[in-house]
Amino acid sequence: PVQMMMQMLQNIQGNVQNIQGKTDKIENIEKNIENIEKNMEDIGKRVENIEKKTENIEKRVENIEKKTEETDGKVENLQQMIQQYDTRIKKIEDEDVQRDKMEEMDTRLTEVERDKSGLGWEMDKSEFYLRFQNVQEEKG
Repeated sequence: PVQMMMQMLQNIQGNVQNIQGKTDKIENIEKNIENIEKNMEDIGKRVENIEKKTENIEKRVENIEKKTEETDGKVENLQQMIQQYDTRIKKIEDEDVQRDKMEEMDTRLTEVERDKSGLGWEMDKSEFYLRFQNVQEEKG
């Protein structure tokens, strides 16, 4: 009977050690679960940060698109202004060409009038000499 009791005691001790090992494993599992929960919280926070950053990026992209549209409008206005200035410059250049032509014609007319007056003077001079010659021939 004592031997049986010893055997039972040894069995009980073995069972207690077995239970203790399983308890340790359960504690380890619980710690692992806690770590997993903490990791999940961290992952959740990271996901929130990523979502916030994504929202910020989307807002920035929208702002860039708006600024691009505004810039496009400004570029169109500049192009229109450039076309208007080109038109004005062309008109001024045409007016300059016309003015140059008018000045050239004025110069030519002045030369022609000068030539006419010079020719008139030459004719008067020739007429005078002819009269003088006629007078001398009549006297002679």
